[in-house]
Amino acid sequence: MQQGVHGERRRFFRMPLNAPLCLKTEFLESVMGVASTDLSPYGIQIESDTPVSLNETVNLWPSEEGLKADYVAKGQIRWVKQEKGKFRSGIAFENVVDWPFSISDLVKGFEADLSHSIYFQYFLDSLDDGFLIFDPNLDIVASNINQPFCLPRNPEKLKGKHFVEVSPLFKSSKGEGSFKKLLDKALASKEEVRVSAFPCDLPWLTDPDSHRYYNIWLLPLLSPDGTKGLVLRSRDVTALRHLKDREKVREETFWQQYRYFTLGQLFDDLFEDIANPLSAIMGRLDLMIQKMSSIKTPLDKAQIKVWTSDIESIQTITGQMTKFCRVITRRRNKETIGVAVPFSLNSLIEDELKILDLHSFFRKIKKHVSLSPGIPPLHGYYSEWANVFLALCQVMMRQMSTLDNMEMWIQTLQEDGDLVLHISHNGKAMNLSLDRDPALNILRLLKKKYRVNVYVSGDSGFQTVTLKMAASKVQESPVDFIF
Repeated sequence: MQQGVHGERRRFFRMPLNAPLCLKTEFLESVMGVASTDLSPYGIQIESDTPVSLNETVNLWPSEEGLKADYVAKGQIRWVKQEKGKFRSGIAFENVVDWPFSISDLVKGFEADLSHSIYFQYFLDSLDDGFLIFDPNLDIVASNINQPFCLPRNPEKLKGKHFVEVSPLFKSSKGEGSFKKLLDKALASKEEVRVSAFPCDLPWLTDPDSHRYYNIWLLPLLSPDGTKGLVLRSRDVTALRHLKDREKVREETFWQQYRYFTLGQLFDDLFEDIANPLSAIMGRLDLMIQKMSSIKTPLDKAQIKVWTSDIESIQTITGQMTKFCRVITRRRNKETIGVAVPFSLNSLIEDELKILDLHSFFRKIKKHVSLSPGIPPLHGYYSEWANVFLALCQVMMRQMSTLDNMEMWIQTLQEDGDLVLHISHNGKAMNLSLDRDPALNILRLLKKKYRVNVYVSGDSGFQTVTLKMAASKVQESPVDFIF
């Protein structure tokens, strides 16, 4: 909906409001300080020391410290008159304006006493958040029907009551994070106090899960004589908190799945290298059993040579499987399940390259490895970082699958306060963005949990993936998935 300047400001509901504003005339481009006397989404009445021209186009924005100085309302002067040395003007806005004044500025700006201001009560009841306004003794001056902490919800019946009388939350507050201490802190510091997802139990809720979470803003109201009162604003974020809790469990489950998924992919690639010869082993064993059952004369040298060759083939394949198992076992020994520990990124890369080299295709890739000896250790879960490295290498292997000359460059270093890992390849360019590639979803988890930045440069023929993490954070614990 838009309201043109042809509309008359006085046709619409207005609030009496005394707030300082800046006014800029479009013709002269001069800026002056003015004060509002009433306000609506469609227009405003202002008072100024100097006159403004009738029908002139102007811009208005809040001038008080803490308000949005870049919030501009455009309108046109519809009338001007002089009263007692001041100039009053009526402005009709070009578009409907949702003014950004905070609740404290509205409280300070209302000309009428709050206890008798019907405009103010209408305003409070129109807000989705809950509001309680106290005097310095925590007696309730005003409230709205959406506040959750006091019974009864009727603002008129709550007026004049002390918070202790009507709020079990205040009575049961204990500990450093108590509600009472939050109130005391805001009144004593005379500064805004904000708390995210404050947990509380409200006994009158019929929901079986009565444990609720609220974002809370406590804003002191200051006057020249000291603290005039306190505004308590609350927003129910229980559903969001539960969503974040589920998200955290899901992310942790993803990590657990990736611990086995990436190695499973690698083993699947190795399957042809192992399963086909293993089938041959089983065939040779069956054949040897048949031969042994049919032996009637002593073995000659030719027969012994054939049997020896069969046994050597079995031994070779068994050795490959044993080597794979030993490498995986050493990898599992690198981490303590469920505990973040410091480890060397360089050693991780060297060990994971040994795992990749079990794959005959990866052994064909010419690898250029440059690991800086001076980089700090990482603090986290070994398998998570190892699986990220494996996943990147496996994707790059596929991008080089059609090349005769395959090359990969791996480098670690410390640069401008960042721990850096570069992995480059000469295959076909990988799709962007990498964390949207199903094979590299693990990058999204890494970025969130360890605050790692991922960059991609280059194109087909030479493309580099860079992982960067602030060196000051590499030894910090991983971030929980609450956001």
